Amino acid sequence: MKRAQLVLVALGIAILGIVLTQPVKATIQTQQAQIVVNVVVQVVGTPIGYVPHQAPAQGGLTIASALRRAVPSVQRAFNAEGLHFEGDSSTLVAQAQVQHSVLVQAEVTPNPKGTILVTNVPNVTVTAAPGQTVRVTPACSLTVTVNMTTAWSLEEGVTSDFASGFPGKDLANDTYKNSATPLPTSTPYIVYADDGSVWSGLGSGTAITTYCVDLTVTVPLTVTDGTYVTNAVYTLFN
Repeated sequence: MKRAQLVLVALGIAILGIVLTQPVKATIQTQQAQIVVNVVVQVVGTPIGYVPHQAPAQGGLTIASALRRAVPSVQRAFNAEGLHFEGDSSTLVAQAQVQHSVLVQAEVTPNPKGTILVTNVPNVTVTAAPGQTVRVTPACSLTVTVNMTTAWSLEEGVTSDFASGFPGKDLANDTYKNSATPLPTSTPYIVYADDGSVWSGLGSGTAITTYCVDLTVTVPLTVTDGTYVTNAVYTLFN
C-alpha cells in the first residue's frame, strides 16, 4: 500500500513538472493608470433661419430682472434666511453672520503611478461649422506617453457622444509613434457608452513610448451652434 502511495506521489510530481515547464500562453494584466483628455467642439456657422429636425427643448425658467417690493408673507420668508427688503426701494440687503476660521490640516502623498501615463495637454478645442470635417493642426499637437519598460498595453476610446445627433464616432484619431509618420486616414474612436462598455486596443510594448494623436472631427449638418464636449480616455495595463 505504501509503495502504491509512493508511486502516486511520484506521478503527481512528474505531472506538475510538465505543467510548470510549459510556456505561458496568456497573462492577466491589471489597470495601472488612466488619463482623460477633454475634447471640445465649438460649432459655429449655422445658417440664419435654419431649423434642425429635432425634438423641442424642454421648457426652462424665465428670470425677471426687476426686483419689486415683496409682500409681508414673502418678507417673513426672507427674514428667516437673514434677508430683508428695506423701505420702498428694491434694495436687497444680506445680513452676514460672524464666522470663525477652522484650522484644516492635510497630508498629501504623491501618486507613485502618476507619471507612467501622461499627456502633454489636458484638452483639445476644435472649431467647425455644421457639415464640416476639420483636422486638428498642427500635427502631433496631442501626445500620449507610456513611461514603462515592462510589458504593457494601452487602450483608448471616448466616454460618450457629444450630444444627441452628434455621435462620439464623429471624432476620429490618427495615432502613430512619434518616430513614425501620420497614417493616411483616421479611425473613429470606439464609444464606451454605446459600444458594450469596452475600450479598443491602441498598442503594446516593453519600452517608453510616445504616441502622436491627430484628431479629426466631422460635425453633422443637423448640429446647431454651441459647445459640445466628450472625453478621450487612455488606459494603461501591465
